[in-house]
Amino acid sequence: MSKKAEIQKIWRECFPGDSVAWRRMFFDAVYVDDEALTITDPESEAIVSSLLLLSYSMTFQGRTLGLGYIYGAATRRKFRARGFMSRLLRRALREASDRGDTFAALIPASPSLSRYYGRFGFSTVFYSRPERYTAVHRFAVSGDYVDVDPADPRLYEAFERMMAARPCCVQHSRAQFLTLMDDARLSDYGFAAVARRDSGEIAAMVWAAPELASTTLSVRELLADSNDAANAALTALQRQLPDRPLTLLCRAEDSVAGGNLVGRGMARVVNAESALRAVAENNPQARLTVRLTDPILPENDGVYTIADGTLTVDNRPGPYDLDLTPEVLTAMLFSSDAIASVTGLPARRPHMSLMLN
Repeated sequence: MSKKAEIQKIWRECFPGDSVAWRRMFFDAVYVDDEALTITDPESEAIVSSLLLLSYSMTFQGRTLGLGYIYGAATRRKFRARGFMSRLLRRALREASDRGDTFAALIPASPSLSRYYGRFGFSTVFYSRPERYTAVHRFAVSGDYVDVDPADPRLYEAFERMMAARPCCVQHSRAQFLTLMDDARLSDYGFAAVARRDSGEIAAMVWAAPELASTTLSVRELLADSNDAANAALTALQRQLPDRPLTLLCRAEDSVAGGNLVGRGMARVVNAESALRAVAENNPQARLTVRLTDPILPENDGVYTIADGTLTVDNRPGPYDLDLTPEVLTAMLFSSDAIASVTGLPARRPHMSLMLN
């Protein structure tokens, strides 16, 4: 049996909610043997635990850096509690670092798994701010817009333009965009896009999924070049799926007050020098010394000095401005303006959406 076929067997056992059509789409369009990490049972010689380390990119401190997305982590039931997944996660962090990624990210399936991933240096840094609207709410639109077909080939260019404008955001390649569109179609998600009638320019798009055991639609992403275009896309979504309450999972931004933040995903620095060099070069006014101790990726160990737009890495003795673990460093890099003003380490809230999860 091939590696791919054995992993498909694990998925059928561990992710029974995935439809046959969805699994076929994923393993035909997304799966790559080189991105799959596995552990084999020595007795049966069968793969019993696996995860995928998918390649993404992320805008961060004026750069576009590599990000490894850990997805589909699963172990067959009879082989659980033997440390297999812990070994795979360590290997995934090593693989992400070796292939040149700066960060790794994942979406835990439960709060208990968040605590588990925290043992490997992951921090919850991706948040959303829910905005709730009743089924009778109407979004005011002043412009003239037309609906865009989901198969319109111009959609990705508009999507890429609006996503790239976000300063700290996980990006999607064209292939990843096509996959998320297939995901939306096969999962019965709502999707709407609108263009300005006069110019034909695509101005907004929105994805929504029904919440579990509820009539409420959860808006997973709303991209628009203006508030009016955003309202037009939401109106188009309401026409498609009428009489449904909406919860918008808005980006967590320091400039927007009100509402509780809800955790959506975790990240970890896997190449500290790459991350802190981007910080130094994008913030020439910053001056501080950080000592990092990384028990899983010891090449990250060292003293990082940020000054005058440059980064120096050595092992100089203290004192240090900050003495950190990877978990805390990641949390600080992706924190709020208020926290950054206290620590002295420039930071920005990140955004991640439309991931396979």
